[in-house]
Amino acid sequence: MEHDSSVSRRGFIRTTGLTGAGAALAAACAPAATPAQAPAAAGVPAAPAAWEAEWERTLTAANKEGRLDLGWIQGPYGSSKPLVDDFAKAFPGITPERTSMTSGSLMVPKIVQEHKAGVYSFDLIHLAYDFAKTVLAEGALQPLRPHIFRPDVLDDKAWKDGFEGGWLDPEKQYGYAYVFYVVTLLWVNSDLVKDGEIKTAQDMLDPKWRGKIIMEDPRSGRTYATGTALRLNLGDDFLKKLIVDQKPVFSRDTRLITEAMVRGQYAFGTGVVGQALDEFKAQGLGKNIKQLNIPEAESISPGFQAWMLKGAPHPNAAKVFLNWFLTREGQTAYNKSTEEPSRRLDVPPVVPGYALVPGRKYVWISSNPDPVMAAEIPKTTKLMMELAGIQ
Repeated sequence: MEHDSSVSRRGFIRTTGLTGAGAALAAACAPAATPAQAPAAAGVPAAPAAWEAEWERTLTAANKEGRLDLGWIQGPYGSSKPLVDDFAKAFPGITPERTSMTSGSLMVPKIVQEHKAGVYSFDLIHLAYDFAKTVLAEGALQPLRPHIFRPDVLDDKAWKDGFEGGWLDPEKQYGYAYVFYVVTLLWVNSDLVKDGEIKTAQDMLDPKWRGKIIMEDPRSGRTYATGTALRLNLGDDFLKKLIVDQKPVFSRDTRLITEAMVRGQYAFGTGVVGQALDEFKAQGLGKNIKQLNIPEAESISPGFQAWMLKGAPHPNAAKVFLNWFLTREGQTAYNKSTEEPSRRLDVPPVVPGYALVPGRKYVWISSNPDPVMAAEIPKTTKLMMELAGIQ
């Protein structure tokens, strides 16, 4: 369906015929009332605020581009697909294409190689800082900050630690963190592990679990996050016992890991991803896969961040998505889609258990802004690879 790009934002919403959730999401980007504006003279339309005028220009250009290319890493719990579908319903003039990958270790080489070749597959990527810093060092990213302009997004009162608290890169220009939560990346097959059978990390060392553990490659955040928490809480010797004595299987294929867990080949481990698990649940399988909550293995994380690539083929569509995504409505859609709690204070978490427990000590899993972790994360990865004999 084609739309007249000259209509106002409110007119755009009306002409799309959106109803229900789509209309509510589109309304997130409708110009809000601006009390500071002087009343217009009779018969003379009021001049739009600067951000409203910018929105109109951006939306018009985005509809002409007609497309948005997103690169997205699969999260540990849900899938980003419903979120992208919600965006498509709210802005039918823009067709979003989502490329989902299982790990930053797969996305980063693709982006770097394409950048050197002058190829531009993505507009925006959603990637953890510890992987994105490599892309940044290659000069393949452009500053994100200049593209964020909605006042309800820039409002410090809307965010945990204020709007500025979301910038993780040292320049505070490139990557914006929109979530902050407790990470529980261990999963268990409840058919093989009785309720309460594994309560602490030491229970994982029971000889009966030898050969019954599967883990994603140590270079994946799902494994090095868990491993770093265990190492800092219990020491290097614990990791040695877990990997050398228990003989876990390692794989880079998260769908294979998820399927192996679902089919009962392994009792517990890391590497199960929400998108793959949802596919099995749609087939009536996977209800036996549960999160394994072990305090010594928990960490806190800023999750993934939004980054914009240099040479983005659809810069205006990317700008529309970014400003919608960071509103209350956009973050609500993301929280429902992935279960990852938003940093926005007006978006209640879908899963309260991912919120921080007051008084509990957590390991921060990101090399920025904590310089200590910049050394600890690689140390964990190196140790686990050596213990597992991975080259």
